[in-house]
Amino acid sequence: MKMPKLQPFAIKTQKFSFYSKLWRLLFKKRQWQLIEDWHYTLPNKRIVIIPKGFIFDGSSYPAIVWLFFSPTGLLLIPVILHDFCFEYGYLWAKQDDKVFKFKESYGFFKWSKLIRNVGIERNELLLIDYFIWIICMAFGWINWLTFQRKDKQVLFPENNNH
Repeated sequence: MKMPKLQPFAIKTQKFSFYSKLWRLLFKKRQWQLIEDWHYTLPNKRIVIIPKGFIFDGSSYPAIVWLFFSPTGLLLIPVILHDFCFEYGYLWAKQDDKVFKFKESYGFFKWSKLIRNVGIERNELLLIDYFIWIICMAFGWINWLTFQRKDKQVLFPENNNH
């Protein structure tokens, strides 16, 4: 599997007060941007594409998960997919040189189950992936509702027919 190419954004601390710096240290999440389209094969063998320019920070995973697991560690692959699904409500899929919106009608529970299955397949850590899934079931719906209310600019995969 080809890993995504990411560009981190700096967490600004210069010229802030000590307390602002401390606040940022404890609560600010680093953002990352895909610098090229990233293709991933789901457990069902469907190829999905997360477009270049997508910015994420893992925030669609409940913050409590961050206490135990870094979103840019073992969880990186599920986190990117999860953040895109939560923000846009679909994935771009590729089939026979055609790119289309995949599972536009999926909801919170189906996306969470899909991401759990991606985590299990990628990391082979069944207990940890089920633990994270349970936390997401308990607390992730708040982020789901927040993301569904936001206006967002559609990102298209590059050089694809859609």
